[in-house]
Amino acid sequence: MMNEVQCFCIRAEDEFAPCVDYVVRTFGRWLGIPIKCTTLEAISSLSPRETPIWTIVYGAENEINDHIGIVCDRLKPVATVGIHRSSFFGPSFLVSPDLPETVESLQSATAAEGFIKYCDRLRPKVALVKLDLVAAAFWFLTRYEEYVTETPETHNRFLASFSIAPSEMYDQPVVNRWFEQIERTINELVGIKEPGLAPAKARIVLTHDVDMLRKYRGLMGVRRTIAAMMRGDAREATSEIRMASLVLAGLRRDPYDSFDDMFSLKERLGAPSTFFFMGGGDAPLDGDYSLDDQAVRELLMRVVSVGDEVALHPSYDSPRSSDKMLAEMHALEKAAGHAVIGARQHYLRFSLPETWYVQGQCGLRYDSSVGFADRAGFRCGWSGCLRPFDVEKRMELPIIELPLIAMDISLAVYEKIPAERAVERLARLLDASETRGGGFVFLWHNTLHDRRVYPGYWDTVEYFLFASAGTAEFVTAGRMCEEFELRLVTTG
Repeated sequence: MMNEVQCFCIRAEDEFAPCVDYVVRTFGRWLGIPIKCTTLEAISSLSPRETPIWTIVYGAENEINDHIGIVCDRLKPVATVGIHRSSFFGPSFLVSPDLPETVESLQSATAAEGFIKYCDRLRPKVALVKLDLVAAAFWFLTRYEEYVTETPETHNRFLASFSIAPSEMYDQPVVNRWFEQIERTINELVGIKEPGLAPAKARIVLTHDVDMLRKYRGLMGVRRTIAAMMRGDAREATSEIRMASLVLAGLRRDPYDSFDDMFSLKERLGAPSTFFFMGGGDAPLDGDYSLDDQAVRELLMRVVSVGDEVALHPSYDSPRSSDKMLAEMHALEKAAGHAVIGARQHYLRFSLPETWYVQGQCGLRYDSSVGFADRAGFRCGWSGCLRPFDVEKRMELPIIELPLIAMDISLAVYEKIPAERAVERLARLLDASETRGGGFVFLWHNTLHDRRVYPGYWDTVEYFLFASAGTAEFVTAGRMCEEFELRLVTTG
């Protein structure tokens, strides 16, 4: 696909046109080319220089064949792909959380051998996709079901277990896979035998949420010991008392004090990463440090000195408060000595779509919060950066989302995967993330160094990163954001 090629999407001019246009723009940005959305009625007024190389025609089953014929006669594109429009964009919109098509058909269509069952050749240069992949892409990219589904969870988060899509559907970026199949079909129709350009290496976006610096600090150790006693676990309580005493006496290193090990590994790998620091917050689950603490100042200087990125970790109560978030951002910028451009919400608490508005009002350019707390995977069906979309207002938002793919605590605590099996899971997610502009966003906490609580996991993460280093490139979240912004200049 060449950037100078004119490409069109023909669709209805109705109340759902902004939704369709959003998916088409996302497809164009992924390809790296602008795609113009217009109507069947408007194509007669196109100038000769706007003659397209290829077109996508999106319409209802009972009219799409006629529309394809009109487009081919009037525009004479080299290739045309028709896509069936289901009833998803209709009366039940924002009423029902249902997927536009069956789970089986959508999963099947992610691979070439399954996609071909739903793709008919009508003419030598015309194909018809008999699945509403536009609506399906919209469903995942926007997290549509979260607008119409209750979230009865302690921290008011939408969990993977709440989704009507089966958990295995989140094991790959399904929207990227559908886009790849549509691109392949267009290339075949146009006569391009070469596959689309793919990244030479997988990209790992290594990130760290700095939540807690010490396990045994002040009354923290006492609270954990009391909690263990209340559970009736005398052995654990005794062990906690002994460990806390050794740490407080200076005879043992605190389990959360793992930054030396982390930086040592990163240096050997040549791996930059993004550290999300808290700039405030007074909720019980907020961090245990102040930006004025000497240890935090030293950590910030270390992050900056090695060229890593400093980003904001907004507090527990910040998702709907621009005042809180702005104050925390300014505090972090003052401590770091420079502006910050990105954020990830503490506890992954995110109010859809309000938090994006709050972040935008603070001047943040990207967010990396939209991942499931209870399961690793592709919550948006997407690998890499994208523009979010407000489903209720039907408008794209001027901020970038870089979805979180895997969090260490999700694997160890929520999914309860033994450490020795976590490497395989991480490797599969990394492989799945490979697509044009894709990125495997991984969250690695310093608290994972508590080997009693997370047996084997620190070693597992080290092994995974070393094993991936030969075939993957490490980039910061900020760099991913900047590269996407450059793509927006080309594609709109």
